[in-house]
Amino acid sequence: MSVSINDVARRAGVSIATVSHVLNGTRGTRPKTRERVLAAIQELGYSQNQAARNLAMGRSTLLGLIISDIRNPFFPDVTAAFQDQALMHNMEALVLNTNYDAQRTLQSVKRLIGLQVSAVAILTSQIDPGVMDMLRDREVAAVYLDLGRVDRLIGNILLDYEHGITEALEHLTTLGHRLIAYIGGPTHLHSAQQRKKAFLERASQMGIESSITVDADFTVKGGYFATSKLLKSRTPTAVVCGNDLTAIGVLHRAYDGGLRVPEDLSVVGFDDILLAEYTQPALTTVAVPRMEIGKMAFQALWDMMNDPAAGGREYRLGTRLVTRESSATPLAIGGGQAV
Repeated sequence: MSVSINDVARRAGVSIATVSHVLNGTRGTRPKTRERVLAAIQELGYSQNQAARNLAMGRSTLLGLIISDIRNPFFPDVTAAFQDQALMHNMEALVLNTNYDAQRTLQSVKRLIGLQVSAVAILTSQIDPGVMDMLRDREVAAVYLDLGRVDRLIGNILLDYEHGITEALEHLTTLGHRLIAYIGGPTHLHSAQQRKKAFLERASQMGIESSITVDADFTVKGGYFATSKLLKSRTPTAVVCGNDLTAIGVLHRAYDGGLRVPEDLSVVGFDDILLAEYTQPALTTVAVPRMEIGKMAFQALWDMMNDPAAGGREYRLGTRLVTRESSATPLAIGGGQAV
């Protein structure tokens, strides 16, 4: 037989209203009373009716989180931080994966609207132009990543790609590199083009020869074959990559081609995923605060849910270079010592 809230109230010796307040956090209760209620819930194996909980709180406790690729090591930290924040605020997060497909993003949004979520974090660049208006017209708060628009019920998180790219180039030029190539991501990805643009602009301003660029697909395999293409023309002394998976592909291709990293070729990644610290050699890379993205995405939604009239905000997150063993003075200059 199913256990009801009445059973919990009888076991704890309190009113049904008190049990409801403990479950929903809608009113403070004495510590001892709260302990009795929680003990009764555990003893009886009570599972709260989600629809009833939403009714008690006056809104859904379900949030949506849409990400590009659940297999990409960039996203687990983002997802975990978002889910942790949701649980801390007595909410739940439903995670949907788009696989870099704008149509799947649109379908995911429609599904979340059908589930009557309170808010959605869309941390992918593949967004149909009508998605923002669709959510806002239905009074669903949303936060996006690097899309630039802020409005009522629309927040935006900006990552400072330019700062990270600048630090990477300054690091390499200080070591003596002048011929620096760039391997980026898919041309249809907004974030990939932002990183490439930052590289080209900063390289030009710094007087670096940066004509060697290749667009790949942000995967290890893509980085491997992009490096093969790169080496058919001129061999740079350093390569900056649009993400760490690409950089790992570069490391593998360099090894297969008899190039020593960092003596013959310095490699710099972007994102600082967990694997970056354990490549051989350990990867110099631009760190992106992934946990902070998840926390900030939740906070943006929480603020809009609690004050819809206040409008969305823009949130900025910095990046920083993490120097490891994959970058060094070019061998031709007489170093080859990792820094």
